[in-house]
Amino acid sequence: MSLKRARISDINSILKIENTSYEKPYWNESLLNYLFNKSITDLAWIFEVKDITIGFLIEQRCLNEIHILNVAVDKKYQNRGFGKKIISQYLRMLPKNSVVFLEVNINNFIARKIYASLNFEKIDARRNYYHNNDDALIMRYIKKQ
Repeated sequence: MSLKRARISDINSILKIENTSYEKPYWNESLLNYLFNKSITDLAWIFEVKDITIGFLIEQRCLNEIHILNVAVDKKYQNRGFGKKIISQYLRMLPKNSVVFLEVNINNFIARKIYASLNFEKIDARRNYYHNNDDALIMRYIKKQ
Protein backbone atom coordinates (compact mmCIF):
# COMPACT_ATOMS: atom_id res chain seq x y z
CA MET A 1 0.00 0.00 0.00
CA SER A 2 1.44 3.32 -0.96
CA LEU A 3 0.45 6.92 -1.37
CA LYS A 4 2.29 8.65 -4.19
CA ARG A 5 2.03 11.79 -6.21
CA ALA A 6 -0.34 11.31 -9.12
CA ARG A 7 0.74 11.79 -12.71
CA ILE A 8 -1.32 12.90 -15.67
CA SER A 9 -1.55 9.24 -16.69
CA ASP A 10 -3.59 8.66 -13.49
CA ILE A 11 -6.48 10.92 -14.60
CA ASN A 12 -8.66 8.04 -15.80
CA SER A 13 -8.27 6.16 -12.51
CA ILE A 14 -9.08 9.31 -10.52
CA LEU A 15 -12.12 10.05 -12.70
CA LYS A 16 -13.43 6.50 -12.35
CA ILE A 17 -13.24 6.71 -8.56
CA GLU A 18 -14.70 10.24 -8.49
CA ASN A 19 -17.62 9.29 -10.73
CA THR A 20 -18.54 6.19 -8.75
CA SER A 21 -18.03 7.76 -5.32
CA TYR A 22 -20.26 10.79 -5.61
CA GLU A 23 -23.85 11.34 -6.66
CA LYS A 24 -22.78 14.63 -8.29
CA PRO A 25 -19.02 14.43 -8.95
CA TYR A 26 -17.11 17.70 -8.85
CA TRP A 27 -13.79 16.77 -10.47
CA ASN A 28 -13.96 16.19 -14.21
CA GLU A 29 -11.38 15.69 -16.93
CA SER A 30 -11.10 19.41 -17.64
CA LEU A 31 -10.44 20.30 -13.99
CA LEU A 32 -7.93 17.50 -13.59
CA ASN A 33 -6.10 18.52 -16.76
CA TYR A 34 -5.87 22.05 -15.36
CA LEU A 35 -4.58 20.66 -12.06
CA PHE A 36 -1.84 18.63 -13.75
CA ASN A 37 -0.86 21.13 -16.45
CA LYS A 38 -1.39 24.63 -15.08
CA SER A 39 -2.02 24.77 -11.35
CA ILE A 40 0.86 25.84 -9.15
CA THR A 41 -0.98 25.22 -5.88
CA ASP A 42 -2.94 21.98 -6.41
CA LEU A 43 -1.61 18.43 -6.29
CA ALA A 44 -3.21 15.01 -6.58
CA TRP A 45 -2.09 11.89 -4.75
CA ILE A 46 -3.10 8.31 -5.49
CA PHE A 47 -3.29 5.40 -3.10
CA GLU A 48 -2.32 2.04 -4.60
CA VAL A 49 -2.68 -1.51 -3.39
CA LYS A 50 -0.83 -4.08 -5.51
CA ASP A 51 -0.48 -1.53 -8.36
CA ILE A 52 -4.24 -0.85 -8.41
CA THR A 53 -5.36 2.71 -7.70
CA ILE A 54 -8.07 2.43 -5.06
CA GLY A 55 -8.20 6.01 -3.83
CA PHE A 56 -7.00 9.55 -4.28
CA LEU A 57 -6.55 12.83 -2.46
CA ILE A 58 -6.45 16.32 -3.97
CA GLU A 59 -4.83 19.17 -2.07
CA GLN A 60 -4.18 22.86 -2.43
CA ARG A 61 -1.06 24.32 -0.76
CA CYS A 62 0.13 27.77 0.09
CA LEU A 63 3.34 27.62 2.14
CA ASN A 64 2.48 25.68 5.32
CA GLU A 65 -1.30 25.95 4.87
CA ILE A 66 -2.95 23.05 3.09
CA HIS A 67 -6.55 22.52 2.10
CA ILE A 68 -7.70 18.98 1.35
CA LEU A 69 -10.12 19.46 -1.52
CA ASN A 70 -11.17 15.85 -1.99
CA VAL A 71 -10.55 12.33 -0.74
CA ALA A 72 -12.24 9.33 -2.31
CA VAL A 73 -11.94 5.56 -2.15
CA ASP A 74 -13.18 3.25 -4.90
CA LYS A 75 -16.59 1.83 -3.94
CA LYS A 76 -15.21 -1.73 -4.11
CA TYR A 77 -12.70 -0.90 -1.36
CA GLN A 78 -14.81 1.24 0.96
CA ASN A 79 -15.41 0.25 4.59
CA ARG A 80 -12.06 -1.52 4.81
CA GLY A 81 -10.06 1.25 6.50
CA PHE A 82 -8.42 2.56 3.33
CA GLY A 83 -9.80 6.09 3.73
CA LYS A 84 -8.11 6.38 7.10
CA LYS A 85 -4.89 4.90 5.70
CA ILE A 86 -4.84 7.47 2.88
CA ILE A 87 -5.27 10.40 5.26
CA SER A 88 -2.87 8.96 7.82
CA GLN A 89 -0.08 8.39 5.27
CA TYR A 90 -0.71 11.82 3.80
CA LEU A 91 -0.44 13.56 7.18
CA ARG A 92 2.84 11.74 7.95
CA MET A 93 4.37 13.10 4.71
CA LEU A 94 3.59 16.72 5.48
CA PRO A 95 6.27 19.08 6.72
CA LYS A 96 6.24 20.04 10.39
CA ASN A 97 4.20 23.10 11.32
CA SER A 98 1.69 22.42 8.54
CA VAL A 99 -1.93 23.37 9.07
CA VAL A 100 -4.51 21.32 7.15
CA PHE A 101 -8.11 22.35 6.55
CA LEU A 102 -10.98 20.45 4.98
CA GLU A 103 -14.74 20.49 4.69
CA VAL A 104 -16.74 17.37 5.42
CA ASN A 105 -20.46 16.83 4.99
CA ILE A 106 -22.15 17.12 8.37
CA ASN A 107 -23.99 13.87 7.55
CA ASN A 108 -20.87 11.90 6.59
CA PHE A 109 -20.41 10.28 9.98
CA ILE A 110 -17.81 7.77 8.77
CA ALA A 111 -15.51 10.50 7.41
CA ARG A 112 -16.07 12.67 10.49
CA LYS A 113 -15.07 9.76 12.72
CA ILE A 114 -11.92 9.15 10.66
CA TYR A 115 -10.89 12.81 10.81
CA ALA A 116 -11.57 13.05 14.54
CA SER A 117 -9.50 9.90 15.16
CA LEU A 118 -6.60 11.57 13.32
CA ASN A 119 -6.81 14.70 15.50
CA PHE A 120 -8.74 16.98 13.19
CA GLU A 121 -10.86 19.40 15.19
CA LYS A 122 -14.13 21.06 14.19
CA ILE A 123 -13.61 24.80 13.93
CA ASP A 124 -16.63 26.11 12.05
CA ALA A 125 -19.38 25.24 9.58
CA ARG A 126 -20.44 26.28 6.08
CA ARG A 127 -24.20 26.40 5.67
CA ASN A 128 -25.74 24.88 2.51
CA TYR A 129 -22.26 24.05 1.21
CA TYR A 130 -23.16 21.00 -0.87
CA HIS A 131 -25.37 20.71 -3.97
CA ASN A 132 -28.14 19.16 -1.85
CA ASN A 133 -27.89 22.06 0.65
CA ASP A 134 -26.21 19.92 3.33
CA ASP A 135 -23.93 21.83 5.66
CA ALA A 136 -20.19 21.22 5.85
CA LEU A 137 -18.06 21.14 8.95
CA ILE A 138 -14.72 22.89 8.62
CA MET A 139 -12.02 20.85 10.29
CA ARG A 140 -8.38 21.63 11.04
CA TYR A 141 -5.31 19.54 11.74
CA ILE A 142 -2.05 21.04 12.99
CA LYS A 143 1.16 19.07 12.50
CA LYS A 144 3.46 20.20 15.26
CA GLN A 145 7.21 19.97 15.42
